[in-house]
This record gives sequence, C-alpha cells and structure tokens, in this order.
Amino acid sequence: EMAGNFSRYLLAAASKMVPREWSVQDLCDVMMFVLEGGIAPVQIVEGRYLRRRLREEVARADRHQEQFSLMVVGFEGDVEDESYEGLVDVLQERLRRSDIVFLYKHRIAILLPHTPGAALDKLCQRISSLANAGRQVEKIVFSTASYPGREFSGPDTVLDWVEDRLR
Repeated sequence: EMAGNFSRYLLAAASKMVPREWSVQDLCDVMMFVLEGGIAPVQIVEGRYLRRRLREEVARADRHQEQFSLMVVGFEGDVEDESYEGLVDVLQERLRRSDIVFLYKHRIAILLPHTPGAALDKLCQRISSLANAGRQVEKIVFSTASYPGREFSGPDTVLDWVEDRLR
C-alpha cells in the first residue's frame, strides 16, 4: 500500500513539473536513466528479432488487457547514411527504456509497450522536429498503429501490418 501511495505521489509531482500524462513505466525509465549515469536506455536491435518480440508483446497485451503501439519510420525518397544515423541518435535520446527500436535498411520499426494510440501523434511530431533541428534530414514518414485497434482484425495481422510498411 505504501509503494502504491508513493507511486501516485511521484506521478502527481512529475505531472506538475512537466505537464503531460505520466505512467509508472515513465518514472521507472527516468530513475534508471539517472541511476545509470545518463546512458541511453533504449534497446536497439537488428530487425530479424522483430517477429519474435512482436509475438511476445501481442500475447502480453492480450493476457493483461493492455495496449501497445507500433511505429514504422522511414524517409521520403533516397536517404544518406548520416540522416539515418541521425534519426537513430534522436530515437535513443527520446524513447523510453521499455521501447525497442528494430533497424532495417533505411527504415526503423519501433515497439512501444504500454503506449496508447493517442500519444503517437505527439511522439511523431517530437521525433520529426528533433531530427530536423540542426541536421539536413529528408522528409520523415511515419506509419503508426495501436494494438488492439481497428487496424488489426486479430493478433496474427500485427506482424503483417509491420512487414507491409517495412517494404
């Protein structure tokens, strides 16, 4: 009970300091970032692990009745390696510890556990503005969806949705 009260107190304090909707996972990410000395907490892995991790996340979401979101990020037209690497750097700085970035050839898939669909527009705007600030970055293109959601007729269609956007 004490831990629950403390969590609610910290969530209220965080919301006063930075006006936004905070989750317990957000607080954990901030605390781990501080404890680890400012090391970027985001997991960046090769795209080949996406299929397995996505199946695990769908099962977890179904079991616990929780939502998660997906984002596929690419560029309009041809892209230079520096732009791609700059975008990966921005993602490392702005995503949470629980988020996972999957790298593909000049495309990026992002798994965002515990993230409602309503948060995706703001996240896309933040990533886009940060990537464009101080860098010559081509137009960034975002595809987003949340599970469960109208984009998916069932758990099996989640992977199809991501793979279609990565092509």
